[in-house]
Amino acid sequence: MSITITTFYRFIKLSDEQLVQIRHQIEMVASANHLRGLVLIGAEGINATVSGETNSIPVFQNEIRSILNVSDLKFKDSVGTKHPFHVFKVKVREEIVSLGKPDLVPDRVQDGHISPQEWQKAMNDPDTVVLDTRNDYEIELGKFKKAIDFNLQEFNEFPERLKNSGLDKDKQVLIYCTGGIRCEKAILEMREQGYKNVNQLEGGILNYLKEFPDQDFEGECFVFDYRVAVDQQLQPSTKYQLCPHCGQPGEEKIVCTQCKRKEIICTACSSKGVTTCSKNCAHHQSIGSKSSKVHYDELKKRQRA
Repeated sequence: MSITITTFYRFIKLSDEQLVQIRHQIEMVASANHLRGLVLIGAEGINATVSGETNSIPVFQNEIRSILNVSDLKFKDSVGTKHPFHVFKVKVREEIVSLGKPDLVPDRVQDGHISPQEWQKAMNDPDTVVLDTRNDYEIELGKFKKAIDFNLQEFNEFPERLKNSGLDKDKQVLIYCTGGIRCEKAILEMREQGYKNVNQLEGGILNYLKEFPDQDFEGECFVFDYRVAVDQQLQPSTKYQLCPHCGQPGEEKIVCTQCKRKEIICTACSSKGVTTCSKNCAHHQSIGSKSSKVHYDELKKRQRA
């Protein structure tokens, strides 16, 4: 079975009444077309990743354009053999991307977007600064060759890290993220802090890889669903899985010491000595270890007696 995964966002002002109506309409369309995914809506707009059988996604896209009354809504599509989501959910949030500044809302015709072709040319300028606006666990899987990052754990840390970064405010700065939405707010924050020449990669890494696979982006691109990441051809990762203990991306192969099942866990859990394939096995192993210790202590007491 062929599955299409589509992602999109749009900053657009929505009233409370519109949010209720749009949520209902989207849920109806998703149910009718057997879709799965996550849709975030709020007063500032919509941000979504949705999966479905290949013939159902164009239907959904046309319905979304109609629901939002936006004819030029852009979608980024990729394919797979299974759904990267278990269910379909629509959630109402204060911010559709959480910078911690709900009043900082981008204009839909905001300037500062450059195409993958323009990005490729600008990035080769030795005086250009390339800044990754994503979180640290995303960057571990892949990044642009000359990119710097702020070691963010949450995007809402970006304004403070930028303030203390010491970056030259007069240099050209190129910023990027997964699909473009975080940069829409990051570029406004940078301008508020006095950066004069900032441009963002239109459509993010996903759009770049569509045009320039196996070039200046190294590794894989983290995505917020059960694919964990996509490779240079935008195919679901065969390298990474979500760690069953902490939910972070991992690639370390183990054989569970409790049930002997093969599993992949993250580096952080491995460094802590985790050797089980699940929290359940970890729990039973812990019980077994405590039971063995009690038995050993009781035996020693009898020997001393």
